[in-house]
Amino acid sequence: MTDASDDRVEIVRLRFMLGVKLAAFNQFVAGQLGVSVTDLKCLELAYYDEAQPVTPGRLSKLAGLSPGSITTSLKRLETAGLIKRETDPTDGRRILLHFIPGRRAAIAAYFEPVNRNLADFYHTLDSRELQSVKKYLYGLVKILDGYMADNQPDNASKLNAAI
Repeated sequence: MTDASDDRVEIVRLRFMLGVKLAAFNQFVAGQLGVSVTDLKCLELAYYDEAQPVTPGRLSKLAGLSPGSITTSLKRLETAGLIKRETDPTDGRRILLHFIPGRRAAIAAYFEPVNRNLADFYHTLDSRELQSVKKYLYGLVKILDGYMADNQPDNASKLNAAI
């Protein structure tokens, strides 16, 4: 039987390695698409966001990037032929982001083999194990979101005071 503290140390190590591997995978996919990792993250956020189509303002908030950074990423994504910006037909002041037909499938093709293998792996876990994984991942997201929300530039004085 392993010691719980050994398990916790191993989880921290694996969490670190997962971050490194995800960063490397994202770099690989971004390179294949001819965009930066930041551009890929914007593309993924636009792809998975529940609000479709996404506006640049919403994407800026979701990505935690300035409007200028989002504009630069969107220009590169357009140049790569992955998205197009269109004026909202119901509100001419708003811009909507759309995937170029057929390109969404090309993007998904890079992720599909990994997602298929992950799905196969998930089938090896029983419902209790899946619930534990889900609880852990939700907890990670909540902790990261909370940390970033508490340490926005307007909260920087709080962070500096704590140091």
